[in-house]
Amino acid sequence: MRRGAAATEAPRLEPEVRGGGAFSARGFAPLWFSGLCWHWGRWAIAFLASYHVNQITGSPRMVQLTGAIMWAPLLLGGAIGGVISDRFDRRRTVRLQTALLVPFVAVVGLAERAGQLGIALLYPFLLFAGIGWVVDMTSRRALVLDIVGPHRLHKAMAWETMALASGVAAGQLLGGAVADRAGVGAAFLGVAAMLGLGLVLLMWVPHVPPARPAASAADRWSDALRDRIFEVVPLGRAGEAHGHSRAGEAHGHSRASVVHQHSRARTSTLTELRAGLRLARTNRSLLSILGVTVMANFFMFAYFPAVQLIGDQVNATASQIGIIGSMTGFGMITGSLVTARWGDGRWGIAYSFGVFVAMAMLIVWALSPNVLIAVITLYVASCGSGLFAATQSTLVLTAVSEEMRGRAMGLLSMAIGALPVGTYVLGEVAQQLGARTAVILMASLGLAGMTLWLLIRPEVLQRSGPTP
Repeated sequence: MRRGAAATEAPRLEPEVRGGGAFSARGFAPLWFSGLCWHWGRWAIAFLASYHVNQITGSPRMVQLTGAIMWAPLLLGGAIGGVISDRFDRRRTVRLQTALLVPFVAVVGLAERAGQLGIALLYPFLLFAGIGWVVDMTSRRALVLDIVGPHRLHKAMAWETMALASGVAAGQLLGGAVADRAGVGAAFLGVAAMLGLGLVLLMWVPHVPPARPAASAADRWSDALRDRIFEVVPLGRAGEAHGHSRAGEAHGHSRASVVHQHSRARTSTLTELRAGLRLARTNRSLLSILGVTVMANFFMFAYFPAVQLIGDQVNATASQIGIIGSMTGFGMITGSLVTARWGDGRWGIAYSFGVFVAMAMLIVWALSPNVLIAVITLYVASCGSGLFAATQSTLVLTAVSEEMRGRAMGLLSMAIGALPVGTYVLGEVAQQLGARTAVILMASLGLAGMTLWLLIRPEVLQRSGPTP
């Protein structure tokens, strides 16, 4: 596609039809099923890594560190991921990261089967998998909105959350079962096959032209690299602009229009990054939403790797630990269904209320005397986190303009980046005081922090969406 006015006239897939479900939008079905494969694979990786580290080290600190490393890219690379989402073809970006991850997962599986899977290989692998999560958060979820449009977004994101939640459930349930029977290595090889299927499904996702003017694929990559270094318009492009300006002298005001279009097309990556970061300061609703996300991920979701530690406290087997962990997914599915059925117009309240429910029930979960109570209480806690997760991306995407969606999702990714920090803190507390005390302390502080934040920034409570 050439630069200029023609680029801005590319048709969008975003439908204006208000009725119908998310799956009636062309391309959503293969995108959703591909995301399903991604979520199943990602959560299986998280479970298998923490399980393997617990088996070879027995250290709460090292177990929690698996989560901290895997989720660190969310904090460190979220803003960059947002710029990439807005600047490049989102479908192509998702396909590339999946294609790179599949062979890495297979190598890890083969290494475990050969008895060579140690921390030196596993931790770098988790870091690479975490980068994939950044891509999914910023590119694939923004692509969902491109395909379904704003009036079906809440339904699409409820389905997205169901896919994520089923991944939490299936990834841990199947991961524990396969690890018990065939070993961790075989489970990793199964994950590689699952991600490969997701990569194939992406072939049926239609191309969506970017919202901003764009050059050809080769120009975008080369120019973006130069912009990152020099933050200037390359000389060749300056000559092109000069040619347009000379022609514009014969047409009066058209010159200013051409220059304006070129300036939009050639905005540097660093400039776009700064514009994205400014959103957190200038958009009060977005700031309120992101603050809740930080609280939830630092104090609430940090318990994910601790499932292994609580499982040890109730003398659970690997399969039973998988069952306990899978309740996170089943509970989130329930919360997503509630949001999809009754959540119209009340996104902000559901978003915040879900966090309070989840944190309160995590305290009860940490005190579980046996496997059954641990299963029930974590399920109820996860129903609350399902309300939170089903409305999170929807709130962020509808709080900003179309051309800023990717960067807003990048900020969301950075807010979720509080998760590895909280995970590490929980691990340090568990190392000193025990897993039960660590979870109780984090959840209690989270309840207090949420209350204080909503008193300071209550804008999220007023957020709602368009009526389908």
